[in-house]
Amino acid sequence: MNRFFMKFLALSILLSFASESLSFGFMPYSDLLTVSPAVAKAGSTVEVTVAGKDLDELRRLRFSDPAITAAPVMKPADDFYPEGRPVEGRFTVTIPASVKPGVYEVRSLGYFGLSTARPFLVVPAEADEVILTGDRTSREAAHELSVGAGAVGILGNGKFDWFKFSGKKGERIVAQVWAERLDSKADVLLTIVSEDGRELETSRFHSGRDPLVDFTPEEDGTYYVRLSDALYKGGKDYFYRVTVSRDPFIDFVFPPAGEPGTSPRLTFFGKNLPGGSPGENWILNGKPLETLEKVVAVPAVKAIPAVFDPGVPRQGMIPGFYTGLPNSNEVKIGFATAPVIEEEIESAEQTVNPPVEIAGRFNEPGDYDVFRFEGKKGTEYWIEVISQRLGTLTDPYLLIEKVGKDKEDAEIFTKVAENDDPPSFYGLDYLDDLNADTLDSTVSFMPDEDGEFRVTLMNQSAGGSVAHLYRLAIREAKPDFQMMVSTELTKTINNDAWPVSPIVRRGGSVIYRVFAFREDGFDGDIEVTVKGLPDGVSAVPLVLSGETQEGFLTVQASDDAKEWNGAVEISGVAKRGEETVRRVAHPASILWGQRVFANASQVRSRLDLETVLSVIGSEVEPTKLLPVEDKVWTVAMGETLELPIKTIETGRRTGNLQVNVHGFPGMHRSPPNVSIAETAKEGVLKIPMKKSGNFEIAPGKFQFVLQGVGNAKYQRNPAAEKHTAAEVERLKALGVAIDAAIKDATEKVALAEEVLASAKVKEAAAANEEVRAPREAATVKATADVAAAEKVLEAEKAKAIVAKRELALAEKEAKAAATVAAEKTTQFATYSMPITVVVTEEAKK
Repeated sequence: MNRFFMKFLALSILLSFASESLSFGFMPYSDLLTVSPAVAKAGSTVEVTVAGKDLDELRRLRFSDPAITAAPVMKPADDFYPEGRPVEGRFTVTIPASVKPGVYEVRSLGYFGLSTARPFLVVPAEADEVILTGDRTSREAAHELSVGAGAVGILGNGKFDWFKFSGKKGERIVAQVWAERLDSKADVLLTIVSEDGRELETSRFHSGRDPLVDFTPEEDGTYYVRLSDALYKGGKDYFYRVTVSRDPFIDFVFPPAGEPGTSPRLTFFGKNLPGGSPGENWILNGKPLETLEKVVAVPAVKAIPAVFDPGVPRQGMIPGFYTGLPNSNEVKIGFATAPVIEEEIESAEQTVNPPVEIAGRFNEPGDYDVFRFEGKKGTEYWIEVISQRLGTLTDPYLLIEKVGKDKEDAEIFTKVAENDDPPSFYGLDYLDDLNADTLDSTVSFMPDEDGEFRVTLMNQSAGGSVAHLYRLAIREAKPDFQMMVSTELTKTINNDAWPVSPIVRRGGSVIYRVFAFREDGFDGDIEVTVKGLPDGVSAVPLVLSGETQEGFLTVQASDDAKEWNGAVEISGVAKRGEETVRRVAHPASILWGQRVFANASQVRSRLDLETVLSVIGSEVEPTKLLPVEDKVWTVAMGETLELPIKTIETGRRTGNLQVNVHGFPGMHRSPPNVSIAETAKEGVLKIPMKKSGNFEIAPGKFQFVLQGVGNAKYQRNPAAEKHTAAEVERLKALGVAIDAAIKDATEKVALAEEVLASAKVKEAAAANEEVRAPREAATVKATADVAAAEKVLEAEKAKAIVAKRELALAEKEAKAAATVAAEKTTQFATYSMPITVVVTEEAKK
């Protein structure tokens, strides 16, 4: 390790250790919390400050676009640190002009590998962007913001931030904030205020929680933008970007989807659209919308966009592509699964012919639309609504009814199927917190005879407007699947949720939670694998059999695995008829750690851009967990599977290891477990294959993993203690050398003063001018020699003062490093590779 890293090493460890209690005693991992500023122009170089948890030995930043690079900010070299020193948590980031404006991801890299990810916004090179400093918490101190400019700031606790701009009569202006979309904790309230103090416009929710105001001044003048957190919170986690613009802004496109490989004419709705028409009388939030029709080429191959999506994961998982207008924002267009038609607003009940995808709106609160179609006997129909996943605040409900006639030839309706929400991915034990759910409804049915059917689509939420869009597909089954993957902090209680970056120590393991979103009844086996693993790290395939929708993929490191970090790819392969289909798993994560008391959906989640892994080559996992036999286990319904298990120990575990079944499909609460004593290395885990309220089991093939949770003796980065101790000794030696230099310089000053005194005596004794002149020159030289010697002495004394200060700091940091590295009891989790069980029919008595 370079010497200039030693100086800040102990400090970073101490700061990380202070927040370690957040992880409830589990072995540490890197969690990047903030990047400030999180906005920069293409073609620029900016200095950013990063902060987080367990960012020990932070040495570089990794961006999802490798063209964006970062280097540590260095202090100048000096006598004590001739190679210079990095400034704790500060980097110089360079964004080439070729980088496309948009949102990228950044992770830090340190002793505990790659951290969790945060968004980093790149704006156009010509953008007028300012990083705010100074006070702006009163209207008198408002920061002047020109129209078309953006500003990046941080909200203070209980404070307002004020801005002012010049507005012209009749000029349509869009003021908006980026906060939630940049992973900020701020729930921003944006208000436009007149020069005489009147509140003219207010917004809180528009793009998720981020506000937007559509404002047209009634007269020329100065107007103010006031920002605050809705709960008046603040701090470094409450950052934002605010813009005031007259550029085109697209609210939505209708229809919101097109068939792959076609070029439909779509209507763009928004503000300041180039060539847009305001004459259609569309109103959104009390303001007129402009419209512009445009032919849009839909790509031929359906795909999930490989761009940052700040919405909930299932919103980002909708296949689509992005498009826009000159100088506008971009919006997502979906891939329709059938020919697209528009809802007939005037029709009380619209007749359609499957396969069809209907583009419609919930125009007002409580709105519902009704459609009819002719169904064929023996044909399986799937009816799916996409609305909440479009980013709208809706909660669709679907009702399918068969249309018949009574004796008087009047129509009667018989309920065939209904759906409010699909089954939740949240476990009933509340031990998972990533939001993989959607409120969008899906139903299927198969008519037992030809006939007419009625579909009623209702919005159960309180909202409704021209922008509350939906896509309603009525089609025959098109079986398919999509994949998602996540990691969450292992927990043993159900009232907390924390993000985690996947790391594996030598001899250790980490699990990825794998989701399979099965579409239109797809029930094929999905084999999940990971590629891109380094030498010494391995995984066996996970198979999601039949209708299984989630499982755990284990990655294990060998005892001699080397340090490594980078991106890996997890994917699923399945047969769809005769076709082999491969789907890449899109990564998702929890954004902020928090306590969860009632509603897990309060935990903010979104998709990431990369699936990553880090191998910590300097640390060893305390215990390895595995079944005694590596085989497929068979057990009949009603019987108990007795699974012999064993551990491989390093001697660091203390106390019992609690081993339980983890991820067995249908097992909801209180999984079977066994306790392995500190001195034991084997046990038998008994799994009753009996139906109960906690276990929905049926014959089939299943996989699960063993989870072991225990305590171990753990030293956090003991090498740091050695480095900082060596630094103390180096500075002590340097201090000794400086003391010797001071002694030598003192002697030289004394000698120079003796020479000067002698020269002065000789000069005074000079008998004539001829003798005096050279003696005067000798005195002058002796005087200069004394000054030079004294200068050297003062410099050495100054160095001695600095040396004492640096030594004191180094001793303090060495003490902190020793405290952090002291052996402590720490909780850990370990996992087996997937175990396969075949459950057969109950044996006949």
